[in-house]
Order: sequence, then C-alpha cells, then structure tokens
Amino acid sequence: MKNIILFFITASIIIGIPIQIYSQESTASKWSMGIAAGPQFTNISSPGLPSPPESGVGFMAGIFTERNISQSFKIRLGLNFDQRAFSSSFQSAWFQFNDSVVSQNSYSAYDFNYKLDYITIPISIIYIKGVDNFKLFIQASAYYSLFLQAHRQGYADMYIAEGDFQYIDHEKYPDIQAGHNRTDYHGTTDKLLESEKFNTSDFGANFFIGVIYDFSEKVGIYLSPGFTASFGSLLENPAYDSKWDRIFKIEAGVVFHLN
Repeated sequence: MKNIILFFITASIIIGIPIQIYSQESTASKWSMGIAAGPQFTNISSPGLPSPPESGVGFMAGIFTERNISQSFKIRLGLNFDQRAFSSSFQSAWFQFNDSVVSQNSYSAYDFNYKLDYITIPISIIYIKGVDNFKLFIQASAYYSLFLQAHRQGYADMYIAEGDFQYIDHEKYPDIQAGHNRTDYHGTTDKLLESEKFNTSDFGANFFIGVIYDFSEKVGIYLSPGFTASFGSLLENPAYDSKWDRIFKIEAGVVFHLN
C-alpha cells in the first residue's frame, strides 16, 4: 500500500505541473495508440549478496495510449511486460565445518543468472518539439510494477576435500560426499539464493530523450534511450536495502494517430 501511495504522488507531480501550466494552450483533441519494445540493461545494489552482482540484459514490450494536452505536451498511459536481469557468483576462500575446524582446502560456490518478470504501468508526460514530420521529445514517467516470477539458471556447489570429509556432520548432511556436491538449477523461484523473498512490487521514475518521425498523419515511429530510477526494495526483508540499480533502456515503437 505504501508503494502504491508513493507511486500516485510521484505521478501527480510529474503530470500535474505541466498540465496546470499549459492547460490554457489551445489544441485539437488528439488521441494516439502505439506499441513499444526494446532491451534494457539492469543490475541491483549488492546488500544481501556475499559478492557484488553483475549486470544482465532484459527487455520490455507493451502497448500505450496518449493524448495531446497542448501543442507541446501530451500524456501517455502504458502497460508493459518488463523483464529485468542480473547475475551473481561467489566462491569462498575456506569452509567452516564447526566452531573449531576451518579448512582452506574445501569451499562452497555458486553461479546464478536471474531474470525477474514484472507487469509495469507507466504514466508519462511528454514534451515534444520539431518541424514537419521530424520531432524531438523528452519524456518523464512514474511507474508501478507488479512482480510475477523470477527465472533462475545456474548451480550451487560444495567441494569437500578428502582430508576434510571426516569433519562433515553426517546426521545433518547425509548426502554430502567427498569431492564436488553440485546442484543445478533451471526454473522459476520467488527467492534470492533460497533465502530472501523478492518483493511483490516496485515503483520509480523513467526519463527518456528521443526522436519521432511521422510517415503520415496516421503513422509514426520513434526511438528513445533512457534510464530508470527505482525507489522500491528488491527484497521483502527490510533489513536488506537492495534496489534495482543502473537501469538503462532503449525503447522503439510505432505510433498510430487516431484523430
């Protein structure tokens, strides 16, 4: 509920000020619809992981509708499938068997790629300026995302040296053998490293600079690189201040002018 309230406050600030300032400009009512897609390069801040994460490549694809509110401004409402990615790998320098036995010959390791799926609703204000069929625009958005699921691919391994096998608690770990004890993962999950659950939502702001070219009065195409600032927590546990970080995206789309 807190994220939803903050989302609407952010959206009201981004959209409300330009509408109030430019509401007196005369312009014909004009609606448009469109489709958009593109890659996005994402990462997360590191709290909750034993080593810094690495960036991943996801994508977005969706539909939108927009309306001119003046000669220079329009508002847009979208609905996107939003996939964000990151990876994390780690190998310990030692293995602690109990309070008194620590060995540098044994270790634990993992290597995981995560792709998280969201349904994202962005609300945007767009400033557009240009001549004839070619125009430049600046777009600012507030968005709210609902978490669907996470895809995890990779492995976790526990290597126990022959000389260290005697220290294993076999009642607690009856299946552990000397050598590599590797488990491969390929499927969906709702947790990071099988311990902390991903948050059910996210919210933040997008900023784009782009170009649009109208082939005719009815159809145009656009290209807009931009970045996202996430304000929500990635994990449900408030002890981990982990967020989506350094989200850069390239969006391309087709716009259909309705009237």
